[in-house]
Amino acid sequence: KPLVEVFTLDSATCAACTYMMDAVNIAYGEFKNKINVVEYKFTQKENIARVKKMGVKNLPSIYINGNLKFSSLIPSKKELYEAIEEGIKQLG
Repeated sequence: KPLVEVFTLDSATCAACTYMMDAVNIAYGEFKNKINVVEYKFTQKENIARVKKMGVKNLPSIYINGNLKFSSLIPSKKELYEAIEEGIKQLG
């Protein structure tokens, strides 16, 4: 399954992060068992290593299968779904 990683400051306290995480959660509802979703909050110590390993420069960001897809800008539903579908095809 494709891995959709959402890197946020904290979706509970950052408005842009909330919108990005909401977009991914809506997509998850549509794609159900076809994708895995993980949120990495920069405010949690255990997530900082993953943020650094991935080379995340801006928050919030969405990575699909380890590739940066959206940085700082919340994607439209169409853009996000197309990126997820591309990720599904990559793993065939």
